[in-house]
Amino acid sequence: MKTDAMPPPKIQRDATVTVELLRRTSALSICLTALLCMWLFGNLYEALVWNLQLIADPRPGTLVGAFAVGSPVYYYLPWTPLSVVLAVILRLRFGAVVPVHVRRAWTGGIGCLVFAVIIKIFLITQVNPTFRDPTVSSGVVHDRAVMWAFGNGAAIVAVAAAVLLLARWRRPRS
Repeated sequence: MKTDAMPPPKIQRDATVTVELLRRTSALSICLTALLCMWLFGNLYEALVWNLQLIADPRPGTLVGAFAVGSPVYYYLPWTPLSVVLAVILRLRFGAVVPVHVRRAWTGGIGCLVFAVIIKIFLITQVNPTFRDPTVSSGVVHDRAVMWAFGNGAAIVAVAAAVLLLARWRRPRS
């Protein structure tokens, strides 16, 4: 039986990013990139200043309380969840109108952010309390600081990859 119905359209793998799409996504993309950079540079600061100091001088009980003045919670708490939410909004809101390579990049970027969040939750809940405990030995503090350094390094790489995946598509492809 022969029908004159047209086959469903194929997704164009080489579709281009239009000026209209760039304009429609610019505000959300700029906010998302700024928030992710704040998260990234906060983790870099932790790695290069706080963590190295703790590895060099592992004194038990020296970390400020989770909600005390100077706690990193006040820095990360607003930016981290908001950046993940904005990345998901970007993917859900514009995912149907962007080329396949952009959707894949956004999905990969969101995956990187989820990975970074999981690592940071582990570090904050399992490793961080050791630094506040004055009864542990300095050897344990040192070992946990090294664990924090590796975990935080993985989070830095994941967030940097997310920034690239979520923002790089805005550049013209050559």
